Amino acid sequence: MRRIFLIGLVLAVGAAALLAYQYVMTARAENVTVYAAPTLAVLANDAKARMQSPYNVTVIVMGSAAAVRRIEQGAVPDALLSVDAELVNYVKQYRSVTSLGNFKLNLICREKTTLEDLSRKRIGLANPNTAPIGYRAIAALYWMAVKRNIFKVEDLERYLSVKFEAAQDRVIIEMREFKASGPFLARDDLSASFQLLENGAVDCIFAYVPFAVSRNLEGKYAVISLPEEISFGSDPPMRFIARITLGELEVKRFEAVAIAFTDKGERFVREVVELLRLNPARYGLRV
Repeated sequence: MRRIFLIGLVLAVGAAALLAYQYVMTARAENVTVYAAPTLAVLANDAKARMQSPYNVTVIVMGSAAAVRRIEQGAVPDALLSVDAELVNYVKQYRSVTSLGNFKLNLICREKTTLEDLSRKRIGLANPNTAPIGYRAIAALYWMAVKRNIFKVEDLERYLSVKFEAAQDRVIIEMREFKASGPFLARDDLSASFQLLENGAVDCIFAYVPFAVSRNLEGKYAVISLPEEISFGSDPPMRFIARITLGELEVKRFEAVAIAFTDKGERFVREVVELLRLNPARYGLRV
């Protein structure tokens, strides 16, 4: 009886010690919050996997413009992975900004398509007020209208509830009242617009090269390169000024950035940079 009692006592003490240890470790865990653009979600989750205890990383995927708006409202993460460097101008009190490389815009379609065929296709877009790919896609559509006659400018204005103001050296695109109709469907970010393509609701979407590469879309869909003038691999020959609910910004070449707001955020960004050094091809970024 005594032996049974002692064994029970030892087990009880051991269980209590284990619970105490788990409590201490949980209390010591350092929570890390990361906002990541859909295009950089795979990179963010790979970096999360590399973060060792005591870090507990939560990756929240959303459009970069929506993330910046959330930060403006006071919900500041430890780090933000954004597809557009120009959005740095709309955040404050960050500790560091790290370039993650450049990339291009392309089309992803359910079947092989030419640019000239796009006027007969259903096109999925991201809302320019929540995702930078939205205002770049609209700039690309305008270029196709005025340079290739693929669309009519007045149709784009009607179906997208936008306004193009062409001046001598720039095109101002008013998008604050954006709403898709007609042959266009829109969602808040690239991941959601890609679901439209997956479900057959649209024939094509605009997408970043890293989005297609990190999700292995080549072969599953037709990935179509855009003309250099509207791929945004370099600054476009037209100056595009986007007016969105966040503010007014000039649409330049793509440059992804990591913005750290805390020490923990900088630790996370170091893991991101190391991943890009080890295997940049996995993420579709030109470092």
